Amino acid sequence: MSNVRRMAGMMVLVAALIYGGFLVGRAIPHGSAPPSHHAALATGSTSVPVGLAPGDEAPNFSLQSTTGQVVTLSSLRGHPVWLNFWATWCPWCKKEIPEIVQVKAQYGSQIDIYGIDEEQAKSTVVTYMGAKQMNYPVLLDSTGTVAGNYGIQDFPTSVFITAQGRIAGVYTGAFATRGLMDPYLAEILPSPTH
Repeated sequence: MSNVRRMAGMMVLVAALIYGGFLVGRAIPHGSAPPSHHAALATGSTSVPVGLAPGDEAPNFSLQSTTGQVVTLSSLRGHPVWLNFWATWCPWCKKEIPEIVQVKAQYGSQIDIYGIDEEQAKSTVVTYMGAKQMNYPVLLDSTGTVAGNYGIQDFPTSVFITAQGRIAGVYTGAFATRGLMDPYLAEILPSPTH
């Protein structure tokens, strides 16, 4: 009987640790992010943020990149677009950057990938990009307006947009593996992702 109690106690402990990790993950300090934003769990989910649904027209915006170039979403029509909303203070964002770098290296000009950093100083973002060897541009959402228009509630969140400017899919949380990205890429790329 003591083995059964010991096993039950271990299961309760494991469940408590998992739940505690969830709570800690949801309570990451926000740095300069607004209070309504919080880091998503590393496992991610396929839930759609408020205001976005597959088939909807992607809200247009114009943002400046870290290099000073102004990028307007509507001017990218004809190309699939991946918007990755993130911040340097987000540990889960850091985990998926190498995977995004690999996608950009593999598909090059077939897809426009943009990181969208919310409300952080340009110098902070540029330093971080260099340290992580990011090969895709980052746009500065200095007021949080674009994230608000896209209903972004968690970091990271990826929004996949077709060449016609329609939402193909939204993934909330970090992509833990390349395999999790492939179905979303298959929705917007003109060729198979494998």
